[in-house]
Amino acid sequence: MSSVDIDVAIVGSGPSGIAAATALSKAGFKNIVVYERETNIGGIPRHTHHPSFGLRVFKRPMSGPKFIAALVRRCPDVRFETSTTITALRPGGVLELASASGLRTIRARHIILATGARETPRHGRMVPGLRPQGVITTGALQQYIYSAQLLPFERPVIVGTELVSFSALWTLRHAGIIPVAMIETGPRISAYRPATLFAKAMGVPIRYNTEITDISGIETLTQITTRTRGIKTATIPCDGLIFSGCFTGENTVAAASHLSLNASNRIPLVDQNWITSDPCVSAIGNAIHPADMGDQCYLEGAKAGAYVAQLLAGNISLDKAFSEIRRGEGIKMTTPSILRSDIFGEPHFDLSFHVTAPFRGAVRISQGEQVLNEKSINGLPMRRITLRNNRFATGYPVDVSLIAEN
Repeated sequence: MSSVDIDVAIVGSGPSGIAAATALSKAGFKNIVVYERETNIGGIPRHTHHPSFGLRVFKRPMSGPKFIAALVRRCPDVRFETSTTITALRPGGVLELASASGLRTIRARHIILATGARETPRHGRMVPGLRPQGVITTGALQQYIYSAQLLPFERPVIVGTELVSFSALWTLRHAGIIPVAMIETGPRISAYRPATLFAKAMGVPIRYNTEITDISGIETLTQITTRTRGIKTATIPCDGLIFSGCFTGENTVAAASHLSLNASNRIPLVDQNWITSDPCVSAIGNAIHPADMGDQCYLEGAKAGAYVAQLLAGNISLDKAFSEIRRGEGIKMTTPSILRSDIFGEPHFDLSFHVTAPFRGAVRISQGEQVLNEKSINGLPMRRITLRNNRFATGYPVDVSLIAEN
């Protein structure tokens, strides 16, 4: 192994990884490799065939596969290695890889983790009952229908009402399947309210304030039992159960590495330019803020790639020390989670975050006694809230807090 094998190793070939590779390629870096554990590149969008991509990047709606194909055409000089699993990330830009050709160790000047997010399956939600066939996630559903051309069931129930839940509804409609119901634990859907019109048009009822208390069926699913408002129970005959949403960042490699993590959610700490606690490693996209749309991840990846290009070109002097962004009660996560000086213009940052429960009031960003920014918000847990261009003094922690409406 030479002292450095490649300039930049990117782990993950979804929109954010492709964008970072494109930005680095355009900046003149030729030795870039994107590693993908699947047999095809593209991440989640390659299984999503409805036109919910492309509006921000290409100014027109596109299906997931067409979106990915258009993105790849922007980086013809980037090398992709599929069916390659990263088994370890080590200090000094070292990655250990496993593929059909065997085990390898490579060293890169910089590593970008773009490992994406995954839905929380049944076992992660602690839903009681038997374990029959027919219980899957939206991602698995889309692979059944679009990739394998298979119909896994005829009368499913969708659990959740996030945007991806309505993506599942769209996928089922494409296959000619009408779900029996959608289940929502809260009093309203997590996606924007107009999405209910789509369910209504398909004749799919949404059962609010409802949770699943039992799953029945020995080999195949036969019914579920629900409880509404903690009192009323009911059974719903069905042959499929789709757990949608509740995304978590896929950070297995980062969690087993030397990187500093958020103690509560195991997401790598990243600064305002997506650099982790190790200045040789970045983390971007839905791995650090699950789960945003593909267009948002692409635009972020492009900025992160451009920053790494400046870093590798020696145009930025990065401060290894960083200060923490402390989040108050009711805030699920923030991006960035740390701040550091790069001696590159006035220090400032854009802050994005999610709330843990519906909230109406204001969010305040402060540093000591100084208020850096304050903004009225009407937030829901699955919606990203962003406050832009917040200036800060280096070396001191920043607090983010919610102020409830009187």
